[in-house]
Amino acid sequence: MKLSAEQLIRVEETLKDFVCLIPRYVEVKGNDKLYDMFLSRNRNPLFDMTNTKFWETGLSSNGSKFYGVKKVKDHYIPRKLAMGYIMDALVLNPNMSVNEFVILCKKYASTITLSEEEHNLVTHRAKNTGRPNYEFYESCGIIVEGLEDIL
Repeated sequence: MKLSAEQLIRVEETLKDFVCLIPRYVEVKGNDKLYDMFLSRNRNPLFDMTNTKFWETGLSSNGSKFYGVKKVKDHYIPRKLAMGYIMDALVLNPNMSVNEFVILCKKYASTITLSEEEHNLVTHRAKNTGRPNYEFYESCGIIVEGLEDIL
């Protein structure tokens, strides 16, 4: 699957926006409160950009495969955490190409399918830990075959 022309423009614009944020990111990185606020404030463009099929891994939990189960898309790396990883990469390479940025975002901002119940459970458990959701899947009884291959 490829990005449409419109989606590619959105990716390029998001990259340009994030590059502009590098000085502020570097400034707040040493202050836990400001850093947290920065990541929270800037995660939404990442969500807006990655809210299409292109960013889905195609992986589903075993619990989401039952008929009649409500399915949701889970950022196995929460957007706030992903934002930090992406900004760290941009600090190291502020002249990143759009293709490199797509690969970076695919790595940190893609989704898998969980049942709504699984999603609620893992979100509750992972909240405010600073750790990615996927680290809690096993303790929540969530099995996503193939996930270890993309991590």
